Amino acid sequence: MKGNLRLISGTKIRSPLSNETRPTTSKVREAIVNILGKNLYNSSWLDLCSGTGVMACEVLQQGAKRILAVEKQRETARLCKLNLKDVSNKLQEPVYYEVVCKEVISFLKKGPKDIKFKFLKEFPYFGKEFDFIYLDPPYNSSIYELSQEILLSKKWIKESSTLICECSSKSLPEIHNGWEINRKKIYGNTSLFFLTPNQA
Repeated sequence: MKGNLRLISGTKIRSPLSNETRPTTSKVREAIVNILGKNLYNSSWLDLCSGTGVMACEVLQQGAKRILAVEKQRETARLCKLNLKDVSNKLQEPVYYEVVCKEVISFLKKGPKDIKFKFLKEFPYFGKEFDFIYLDPPYNSSIYELSQEILLSKKWIKESSTLICECSSKSLPEIHNGWEINRKKIYGNTSLFFLTPNQA
């Protein structure tokens, strides 16, 4: 995969150094950007299991203002930070990003109130909740439903937030009863669930 990863715009970014990381395909990335559309402008984005940050880079180019990426592999997290830096440096407006090298579940359990985000000092307008959460663990992962629960219980989200789960079409995750499916899309072996908090 090394050396052949491009954003929708054609911009090259640093690619995974091994096959252990599975970047979101350009077709799926383009679908997400098209579905979310103008709602990405000035938004905040929590990228869970971010890999080298290809999806986070896409939404930065679409006008997202604040990115928090969480990736447990140290080298992959380093590449993610470099990619976000490269993309942000080419934008006309300032953006704020941070990459955390942690395991997703243990990180989420702390809750946003107990975590001191560096960029909140520079850009406090957003608060600590996120407009969009992108969850893309390894397809055989068991963290889908637990992540959904913790995002709710630890108040990472707003009433208007959207959680996007990327998963295998052959093994669809359970949806926690605190969420409802707003939209579902299938792209070959990859499926996307767009979830919103259940207001019932």
